Amino acid sequence: MKIFQVIEYQAFTSKKCDKRFFDSLVAFSQIEGNERFIKHHKKAGIDYLKAQNYVGVIQTKYGTLEILPKCFGEDFSSPNTPQPQEEQKDKQTCKEALQSFYADFESQNFKADFFPHNDATISARNFLIFCLKTLKNTPFKRSQLSSLHAQNTPLLEVFMQMFCYELFELVKKGIRHDYTQREENRAYLKGKLLFKEQIRHNLVHKERFFTRSDEFVGDNPSNRLIKSTLTLLKSLSPSHTTLSLINRSLEIFEEIPQSRNIPKDFLSCTTSRHFSYYETILAWCKVFLEGQSFSAYSGESKAYALLFPMERLFESYVAYMLRSNQKSKIHAQKSDKYLLYDKNHKGYFQLKVDLHIQKEDKVIIADTKWKALKNTEDISQSDLYQLFAYAHYHQAQEVWLIYPKLHHKDNQALEISQECKAYKHHITLRSDKLSQAIGYKIPLKILFAPLRFF
Repeated sequence: MKIFQVIEYQAFTSKKCDKRFFDSLVAFSQIEGNERFIKHHKKAGIDYLKAQNYVGVIQTKYGTLEILPKCFGEDFSSPNTPQPQEEQKDKQTCKEALQSFYADFESQNFKADFFPHNDATISARNFLIFCLKTLKNTPFKRSQLSSLHAQNTPLLEVFMQMFCYELFELVKKGIRHDYTQREENRAYLKGKLLFKEQIRHNLVHKERFFTRSDEFVGDNPSNRLIKSTLTLLKSLSPSHTTLSLINRSLEIFEEIPQSRNIPKDFLSCTTSRHFSYYETILAWCKVFLEGQSFSAYSGESKAYALLFPMERLFESYVAYMLRSNQKSKIHAQKSDKYLLYDKNHKGYFQLKVDLHIQKEDKVIIADTKWKALKNTEDISQSDLYQLFAYAHYHQAQEVWLIYPKLHHKDNQALEISQECKAYKHHITLRSDKLSQAIGYKIPLKILFAPLRFF
C-alpha cells in the first residue's frame, strides 16, 4: 500500500498522489466532524486538500496518508546521513544539551543543534512517537519501541505492532479465565439438571440433558475486545510482518468470540489486582475500537483515522521534559480555579492552566503554543488576556509563553529568540489577609522549547 506524507497545514492536489486515493480522502473529509482533521477546498476549478493541526494517519483502500508535525522551517534541507558511530555521538550530545536546557528553562541564549542528522521526515516521525509516549492515560506511555524498526515502518503499522508486542507480554503472564454459568442442552450430564427446561426441550429426546454448570472459560469482556481488535487490525494491515504478528495472536484467541456489543463490554471490564496487567492492552483496544481519535465510515471504500491534536502533544511533551529535568512541582492542565463564584461558593467557567510550575517560592504559569513565532506582533492578544487572567487567579510571580524551536537553514535559531526580552505587565491582586490591594509587575517571558528527534 502506498504511503503519502504531508506536514501540518500542507495542501496537496490529486496530481501529487493517486486519483482514487485523493477521492477517498475527499469523501473522508466530507463526513461530519472530519473537517477538523483535513479540509477540502476548491479554488479556480482546482480541488485540493489541506491538513489541519492533527497528526497521525488516515488509511483508505487505496493508500495511507501520514500527517507529521511541522518541526522545520520552509528553508530547511536535510543534511547527509552520517555514519552510525557519528550518529550515536550526535544523539548523546543532543541528549545532554536537552537535559541542560530543560533544567534551566529560562535560558534564552541557546544555540545547540538538536537535529540528529537524519532525514527530516524520519525525525518528524520520531518526534511524534516520542510525544505520544509522554501522554498520560494512554497505552503509548507504557509500550516499548525498542524491537520495532520505526524509521522504515508506516505509522499505523507501528501502532499495530506495539499492540501485538504488548499482547504477547500479556499472554506470557496468562490469559484471563473466569467462572461463568452456562445453560446448555448437552449429550451428557454435567452440573445441575434443570427439570423445567428438560421437559420443554427433551420430552422426546430422552438421551439429552438440559443442565447448568460453572465453567472456567476465557470468554469474558476483556478477551472478546482483544479478539475484536485483532480482527479489525487484520483487515487494516497490508504488511506481511504485521499480519504475521496478528495471525499468531488470533491463534491464541481462536476459541474466544468477538464482542457483539463493544461499548457494553468496555463497561463490563473489571481489572482485579490479579489481572492488572490487562489495563494497557485494554487501553490499546479503546484506541482502535472506540477512541475519539478513531473514525470509520462506510462508503465506496473504507477509511480509518488515528489522529491526535498537536497542541495537546506539544503541551504533554514540554511537561514531560520539564518533569524529567527539573526538581520543581509541575502540574499540567491544573483546573482548581473558576472565573466566577456564586454566593454558595459554587464555581463557574473553569480555568484550565497548561502548566502550573512551583519553583521554590515562585509560582509560574506557562502556556504552550504549537505554532511558528516569527516576531512579537504574531503573539495573540487573546492568549495574553488568558495568560494574565490565569496569573491573577493563581497569584503567579511570572508567566511564560512557550513556542517550539523550529529548525531553519543551517540550524540557526529564530531571530526573535535573540531579541525577545522579558516584558512586564501591571497586575493587582487582593489578599484575603489584607484589606487593601497589593500591586506589582509580573514579567512575561517568551521561550522556545527545543524538540527531541530520537
